[in-house]
Amino acid sequence: MTIFKEYSNYDAIGLAEMVKTKQVSLHDVLDSAIDKIVKNNSKLNFLTTELFEFANESKKQIDIENQPFAGVPMLLKDMDSSLAGYPMMQGSKYLKNTVQPFNNVLTDRFIKSGALICGKSAAPEYGLMITTEPKEFGVTKNPWDLNRTTGGSSGGSASAVASRSVPIAHASDGGGSIRIPAACCGLVGLKPTRGQISFAPSHGDKWAGFTHSGVVSRTVRDTAYMYDEIFGSEVGDPYKVDHVKGSLTKDLDLPPKNLRIGFVNKTYIEGTELNENASKALLFNASACEKLGHKVEELNLKYDAITLSRAFVIIMTSHVSQMFNELKDFVGRSYKNNEIEVGTRMFDYLGKTFKGSDYTWARHYTQKVSRDVQEQMEPYDAVIMPVITSEPALLGSITPSQMDTNINRIIMNLGLGWIFNIPSVRNKILDGLAPKSLWFAPGCMLQNITGQPSISLPIYWTEQNLPIGVQYVGSYGSEALLLRLSKQLEDHYEWKKKIPSL
Repeated sequence: MTIFKEYSNYDAIGLAEMVKTKQVSLHDVLDSAIDKIVKNNSKLNFLTTELFEFANESKKQIDIENQPFAGVPMLLKDMDSSLAGYPMMQGSKYLKNTVQPFNNVLTDRFIKSGALICGKSAAPEYGLMITTEPKEFGVTKNPWDLNRTTGGSSGGSASAVASRSVPIAHASDGGGSIRIPAACCGLVGLKPTRGQISFAPSHGDKWAGFTHSGVVSRTVRDTAYMYDEIFGSEVGDPYKVDHVKGSLTKDLDLPPKNLRIGFVNKTYIEGTELNENASKALLFNASACEKLGHKVEELNLKYDAITLSRAFVIIMTSHVSQMFNELKDFVGRSYKNNEIEVGTRMFDYLGKTFKGSDYTWARHYTQKVSRDVQEQMEPYDAVIMPVITSEPALLGSITPSQMDTNINRIIMNLGLGWIFNIPSVRNKILDGLAPKSLWFAPGCMLQNITGQPSISLPIYWTEQNLPIGVQYVGSYGSEALLLRLSKQLEDHYEWKKKIPSL
């Protein structure tokens, strides 16, 4: 094994350039990545499946001259994109002995870019938590503080990239799962516009269009170049956004001028207020944009976040139930209770309890709010909003309490789901859950519902050297502008120079 000592100093495009100019070999880069992955994973637990042999075989097909990420090591999140011949376990014991029969289109696009998939990154069970602490695979730790969360559900990918084990990794976002890990781990995390990336061939959409695929990276240019490779719809996709390849990287270094930027310095669910550090992070970002010559003004969005979260839960749990119907056919049997976490089983139970009229109301309500919110944001080129309400939370503080777990067991064991068919009772229960379950990242689901692009940037760091990312939300298809603004901010604040001590 040959170790390229400067491996961790380069982002993905930088490594590809080193390979193309023959300053380092494909073998040196991959060997260095494997060495880093093994060493750092022993401390951080971000990997579920080693794919080192797959990466070694894949490098034989690399076209150094024509693939922008030729020889760049990356991780594939262990959900939302399958790799033929390997498991996609989704943080669950139920899927540990299964093997995927095909590649998703997204997996093929990663491979076509020249990236070398070195492993599968950890995720909470079925991506249902905003912290990566699945019972079957254990806790994933934050490189900036091993006692703190990496966020979820793309927490394994974020931990691997933040620790400089790989420069870029697959991520996906159904309620903040790209942006929350990026915010917790000091990374760039862009949730793209709905329809930019295909779920073919297995799905048209996921969670009624709320789920989006993408990556987390350390630099804006890595994000821009990779999205240029993976954007694009397929025949039969329910949403289509026209994308011209190269449009995200063209003029990336040209700073935008005189933007009008909205600024939202609060959450909209009582009991989920920003702490002092999170408020400072937002104010710092607003000030940073003003210093760059942009006009920043406060925006008071008007929407009912409690009712919106209720609708979100109805849609999400309904799709969890449908997922288990699909998995039953795939695995060949239903899950056993000891194979699925109690909280996940409760989501499945609720999804089977809600009626079709509940689901259609939720779809109607989320689409109405989506239109209203986008109309309010229409005057702005971008809107600054919170991602997380504090510095990265302590491990164990986001997962369900023992009391919640016991209550869920009682409801399921006694068959009390019928109470959710009484609208007044259902609404009171779900509305009460919102501040309790969303306290760490209450606002992220809004952009999943609207489908707008949103990028989390690590501009602000606390006195304890912990990142608090803040998101910049744009209009449909405005990724190029968001990336140019992000690059302008990155050039001034140089977060890529920050390195965790491991």
